[in-house]
Amino acid sequence: MRFRVAQDRILEALNRVAPTVPTKSTLPILSNMLFNLEGNMLRIVATDLEVSVVTELEVDGERDGSVTAPAKKIQDIVRELEGLVLTCDVDENNHLHLETEIGQYQLLGSSAQEFPALPEFEGATTISFGAEKFLSIITRTVFAVSRDELRPALTGVFFQIRSHELRAVATDGHRLVRIIDQKFESESEHELIIPVKALDIIRRNLPEAGDVEFAIGENQIQVKLPDTILYSRLIEGRYPHYESVIPSENNNRMFVSTDQLVRSLKRAQIFANPINRQVVLNLETDKVEITAEDIELGGKGREQIAAKYEGEPQTIGYNASYLLDLLKHITTEDVRFDLGGSKQAGIVKPTIENEGEDFLMLIMPVRLS
Repeated sequence: MRFRVAQDRILEALNRVAPTVPTKSTLPILSNMLFNLEGNMLRIVATDLEVSVVTELEVDGERDGSVTAPAKKIQDIVRELEGLVLTCDVDENNHLHLETEIGQYQLLGSSAQEFPALPEFEGATTISFGAEKFLSIITRTVFAVSRDELRPALTGVFFQIRSHELRAVATDGHRLVRIIDQKFESESEHELIIPVKALDIIRRNLPEAGDVEFAIGENQIQVKLPDTILYSRLIEGRYPHYESVIPSENNNRMFVSTDQLVRSLKRAQIFANPINRQVVLNLETDKVEITAEDIELGGKGREQIAAKYEGEPQTIGYNASYLLDLLKHITTEDVRFDLGGSKQAGIVKPTIENEGEDFLMLIMPVRLS
């Protein structure tokens, strides 16, 4: 295999597939990328056996062939050859030779036959998502996904696809996000749990506009992105009945400046216990008092900000980090809280919804200490 290519173009392609390469694996071949050249088209593939990414770029091809090479090392050297033209040559011993006007470099590759085959994808149902809308949904849900591998269904975002509605849900048991797109339309209905790793890669490669095509197969999806195709297994198992944990009668309501609340929480959490990050909100008619205290180290902080509160005065504790995570996704000047008691989940919403959308976040309180 032999070809020539500009450094910036191949680095861009390497960066598209690199997030798929596992940091640790019992199969050494998964630490490699597959390179396959046919004519002037170079295909680069990476996989962790759950998620596979294929990208293509046009090069000046001289000799067809294929090889696998260490992903991190080839990405590192290509990154440092900024502004140069690379000549890549693979010999019969799978040695990958890189040559530029300033030097020569050699990597030990391995046979392409050792690399796992891409999943077969037949008989799939195709659904299109608006790229801008899907990016917005991913951004507002993935942060709430659980990292607990003992609860696999919660390690992805749950998509409920209906004929006239799309729901996206994520939760880790402490926080929950639910987005309902009431303008979505589909000719088929599906329920999918997409792994967060696949969604992160999709997010990195989404176009700025237009539609993105999803093909839904038997326990897997295929996503067509610009110059790139992603394959991902879906997470098996039943997603919890999330609607049952969303309170329907939180009769206490608070409106407060999003920016002021974020700034106050950031100051308060400096004094919070580093284990539970607890901050306490004392709610009154025209203000909210925010306090935090680390009894072991003896630090404490207290401040007040203006708020409009409708309900009985009460005191509620939250994990400051979790609450700040939610507030990052509030784009309105003020934020709305629908609250029950100190032991009930609180609902966090923007004061103005996007047209045709219902966006709700939920946070569990912490026991006051």
